[in-house]
Amino acid sequence: MPVTRLEICTEHLTIDQREDLLDAVWAALRISPGMVTADGNVELTLKHCGDSVAPEDAPLVRVNEIEYRNVTPERLVTLMKRWSR
Repeated sequence: MPVTRLEICTEHLTIDQREDLLDAVWAALRISPGMVTADGNVELTLKHCGDSVAPEDAPLVRVNEIEYRNVTPERLVTLMKRWSR
C-alpha cells in the first residue's frame, strides 16, 4: 500500500493555527512532522509550498498533491478519517 503524504503548508499560518493542526494530527495518528505512522500508511511534513498559497487559502493542506484550502483542525480530522477506511 502506498504511503499517504500529508503536507501542511507553512505560508500564512499563525503559530496557533499550525499548532492546532499538528495537535489534530497527533490526536488522530500519533505522528509529528517528519514521522510516519506505525503502520507505515501516513507521512506528515511541514512544507514551504511557495507562491501557490494565497493568504486567503491558508491553512492549506496537501494530501498526495491534492490541495485542501482553509483547513480547520476539525476538517483535517474528517479528511484523516477518510484515509483510514
